[in-house]
Amino acid sequence: MTYAPRHRKAEPTLASAVVSSMAGRHSKALTGVALAIPTAIGGIGMADAAQAAPVVGTPQAAAQQVAATAAVSTPAAVSATSAAAALPTAYRAGGVTVLSYGDRGSLVKVVQGRLHISRDGSFGPQTRRAVKGFQARKGLAADGYVGPKTWRALGGYPGGTATATTARASRSASISTSSNSSVVRIAQRYLGVPYVYGGSTPSGFDCSGLTSYVFRQIGKELPRSARAQQAAVTRVSSPRVGDLVFYGYPAHHVGIYVGNGQMIDAPKPGMRVNQRAVYQPEVSSYGRV
Repeated sequence: MTYAPRHRKAEPTLASAVVSSMAGRHSKALTGVALAIPTAIGGIGMADAAQAAPVVGTPQAAAQQVAATAAVSTPAAVSATSAAAALPTAYRAGGVTVLSYGDRGSLVKVVQGRLHISRDGSFGPQTRRAVKGFQARKGLAADGYVGPKTWRALGGYPGGTATATTARASRSASISTSSNSSVVRIAQRYLGVPYVYGGSTPSGFDCSGLTSYVFRQIGKELPRSARAQQAAVTRVSSPRVGDLVFYGYPAHHVGIYVGNGQMIDAPKPGMRVNQRAVYQPEVSSYGRV
């Protein structure tokens, strides 16, 4: 069994060193340090505290180390986090993406290009100044935000607003459906016209002469030969009314799809323009004009 002699005094701890220093002639200097200790401890987790190096040396050295620890305060980290959270991010309004200071990307480049400044894609101080100047010249609120009104003043949102884009797509689909129906109605007028090699008038058609003549009636020009038409149109995997049906690659024959697996074509010498089933598997491709 071991024991400590009675005449041996216990070594002072950090707490006792600080308290002793406060009681001594350094008490005034340590007043601020004592108040800072809870803040420093509050910002250090238990794991950090366990890993911290022990304070050794004189009471003055201990006080200096405590003061240094207290100087590393949590408000600075909190401020940095708050500042990052406060950075603006792009959002949608009025069918457009609203841009502001701190944003990056292709839309920012569009704005910069229209303002005739460096197109680096970063909405920084130079871009904000240019936007505000532009807004002031156009009689808009010079707030530095590129919203619906500023986009309109800049020449419009790229591709149009979401609402406008949807409306255009709807109109386009409607026009396309109408045109396709017109193609079929026009082609049906020439049922019974005899096949004439090289023919491209109602007095006689060959296959590509019929298709080019019909589409010309709705304002769409097609090349004269089947192979050239195949190269000129957009290839599709599934046909819809008004699309072209090609045979061979390069194509040696072409007809107009009228729906329900049927097509109108000028087949070959000795036959007339007729409506018949699309014969498979000879079809090589479908094309949309």
